[in-house]
Amino acid sequence: DRYKVNFFVCKKTAYHLNILIYSNFFMCATFLHTSPLFLHTHFNILFVMAYKKNPKKKDALSIKRAVESLRFQIDWGLKLLGAEKGDLFHQLAKVEVDFISELNLTQDILAIKSLVDGVKQNLQIEPTPESGDFTHSVVALALGIAPISHLSNISLPESWRDQIEKKLLTIYYPEKLRNKVVDWAKANGYSTSSYLGRPIVKFKQLYLIIERTK
Repeated sequence: DRYKVNFFVCKKTAYHLNILIYSNFFMCATFLHTSPLFLHTHFNILFVMAYKKNPKKKDALSIKRAVESLRFQIDWGLKLLGAEKGDLFHQLAKVEVDFISELNLTQDILAIKSLVDGVKQNLQIEPTPESGDFTHSVVALALGIAPISHLSNISLPESWRDQIEKKLLTIYYPEKLRNKVVDWAKANGYSTSSYLGRPIVKFKQLYLIIERTK
């Protein structure tokens, strides 16, 4: 009964609000010698145009959601790796995510995870464990970008600011399967190129070199 009353009150409030809005439209329309429907339609169009002309607000919301998604996936990944909630690895990951967000790398990291996950799901191929630049990152380990047997085997952390400066990060795949990974990336819309004869996948700020495991 309480929910029915609340629904009735909300419905009644909305009804009176609509009357108020449309009354104002009617008054304005009368003053401007046009129809209320015409005025209401153009008001909605102008409202939508004004929203679309504010890309900064839209971008900020998109970045916020990306960071939230990154944090959630990291927490889940660390749990799967056996880390305890609030332990040192979670603390390191939190600090690292703050740096990643500050440097506008969030979407690149999520896109790299998407690439790794796509290769794993469609080709059943995983990156070579404990190899490449991502083994320095708790975030990358938690996301599955850099497989590792145990968190205690993590390499010394490396600055993401340094990673941006050198731009090129390496990820290793088994020698006989590396080309299949590159072909899958090309076929699925990733921007690819080559550097000194090595295939790379290009993201917004980072370039991913796909190396062969020797």
